[in-house]
Amino acid sequence: MSFVPSFFDYLATHLQQDERRQMLSSLVVTAAPEHWLSLESAALLDTNRALFGLAEPLDYRLNVPRWLIAAERKKVDMWIEDQRQQEPPISIEFKVIHNNKNTYQKVWEIRRDLAKVIPDVSCNDSVKRWGVVMLVFSQFYDDQSGNYSYKRDFESPHDLLKAFAAGLEDDAPWYEGAPNLEMVLEPVQLCDLSNANYIDPAKSPSAVYLALVRRKD
Repeated sequence: MSFVPSFFDYLATHLQQDERRQMLSSLVVTAAPEHWLSLESAALLDTNRALFGLAEPLDYRLNVPRWLIAAERKKVDMWIEDQRQQEPPISIEFKVIHNNKNTYQKVWEIRRDLAKVIPDVSCNDSVKRWGVVMLVFSQFYDDQSGNYSYKRDFESPHDLLKAFAAGLEDDAPWYEGAPNLEMVLEPVQLCDLSNANYIDPAKSPSAVYLALVRRKD
């Protein structure tokens, strides 16, 4: 059994801590947090290797782990590789999906990312591919939305989560060439955005969720 589902639970709990929830509440309304999420995750895994069976040293050097953990390596967001080449490598891609005009584009992107060619790998089919998806449902004050364009199909967080789940296996022409994915762990709420800047609390509840997916066999 892969360590990835256990790490996902650990990551979600980490992001639910007060300090991280405050950070998320700021990031999701002021920036594109995808890169931040991948770096935060890589550092969290690297500093907690023993919890996930990744702390074994490569050789006599105790500070050189057998398992390489790297962010933005080999054109994937997080790359985990057995430097003894006895176990298959693992890739984890991160995607942030908002309730805006790009929702379905982002679903297509995570599906595509879990199939893309990874350079300098002897066999791409041997790579264990996972995706961590952050889903953000937000409702700004009308005069504070800037260029943000809401997708009118989504009137609540439930609508966004439902569309995301359906999009993982949608065979519409829009997704042609992208593999089907399966939901391994259902979206878990990380924080609500009722107190975030620019968010209108009188509208549908705004919140942030995290889900784990993988390529479907």
